Amino acid sequence: MVSQRSLFRKDIIGWSLYDFANTIYSMNIVSLYLKRYVVEDLGYDDRYFDIPFSISMFLAALLLPALGAMSDQSTKKKIFLFLFTLTCCIAVGGLTFIPPGMLVITIMLFIIANFAYEAGQPFYNSLLYSVAEGRQARFVSGIGVALGYVGAILGIVLVLPFVTGSVFSVDIPFLQGGGKVASFLPTAILFMLFALPLFLWVKEAPAKVHKKLSMKAAYRDVWDGIRLTKKYPGVRRFLIADYFFEDAVATVIINISIFLSIVVGLAEHQIQTFLIITPIAAVVGSFLIGKVAQYWPLKRLVDIIVIGWVMVLVLFVFAENMTVIWILGSVVGILLGGLWTTTRPLLAELVPREELGRFFGLFSLSGRAAAMIGPLVWTAIVYCFNPTRPLGQATVELLGISDMDAAKLPYRVGVLSLGLMMLVGLYIFRKVPAPEERADG
Repeated sequence: MVSQRSLFRKDIIGWSLYDFANTIYSMNIVSLYLKRYVVEDLGYDDRYFDIPFSISMFLAALLLPALGAMSDQSTKKKIFLFLFTLTCCIAVGGLTFIPPGMLVITIMLFIIANFAYEAGQPFYNSLLYSVAEGRQARFVSGIGVALGYVGAILGIVLVLPFVTGSVFSVDIPFLQGGGKVASFLPTAILFMLFALPLFLWVKEAPAKVHKKLSMKAAYRDVWDGIRLTKKYPGVRRFLIADYFFEDAVATVIINISIFLSIVVGLAEHQIQTFLIITPIAAVVGSFLIGKVAQYWPLKRLVDIIVIGWVMVLVLFVFAENMTVIWILGSVVGILLGGLWTTTRPLLAELVPREELGRFFGLFSLSGRAAAMIGPLVWTAIVYCFNPTRPLGQATVELLGISDMDAAKLPYRVGVLSLGLMMLVGLYIFRKVPAPEERADG
């Protein structure tokens, strides 16, 4: 058991810093620069990013459950995590050296990088219980998520000089901005640098079972786990509900900058500021919600957080006051950090400790499948409600909106669909048992 005074042991810091490290990748590559490099600099359509992104998520969803099940059998979580991290960093760094005309290679490297990034997540999540136990693990989870959002902030700031040659209009000596492509190599280096403490400081807890499985046996084991989730009340409902939660969240992360530009009308520097303010709020929210989670039922917290998501998404569609928009950005950060802070330990408390790798693999499967489908659904909605398409034309005529609002319509409908996804997930989640009540019973 981790005492309050020992929350800042080296192993806890090392585990938490990995969240800091991998968020530098997700912010700079997935959210900020690579899609805009492909679309704005190279002049290709959005699908040249969205489809490779979905392919990487499909590969992750296909392989992660088996890898998670195999990791339960021995103390190899750190080895898997190191290999996936190294692969991601090499692929991201390699993007720097691909000529603009070789888009196929750029796409292939991105698929490899994003798959490796996602593949490391269940092993990282499982290592939480090598550094903390019980309710303290909830707070340590919050520390990790909070540092992840610090990584998002510093990831933007540390890489920005390589892109523009300056930081918020302050020129950096000896650096000349190289554009979006110049963000790739610094991102790879920073990811590996800040990931190293986990591999150096975290001592993996011994596995309770030491039985080697082949990949075929591991898939069979995972399938058995899916069929036998009824042994652990609420796990199947939790995983299905989480699919809908993650569907909405993943789509928000990928498309927030496009929405801010087209619908809200923010300038480039305002978008970057928004993407810094949101993680700052997430840092505060992760710490606070992680602390509250030590005393409040996790299920109740998840209910509140998801209801908050629905309200914020609806407000984003209709809000026009800029002050409200900036406030909503902060609230999104709090809710984003809160959802990930509470769902990891909630799942861990619904299943036996020796099965954590398997069920975190299924947890990742749910999230990765959502991240695979969500952006494609968003793209389909935006396409169908485009004012030049029959459905878009009919909707514009029905609502009687102006040409300017017609251009924003597809994205507003897209955001409303994300709120609907959250509501569907919440409806399924309502019958998930609270771990505290089950323990009391």
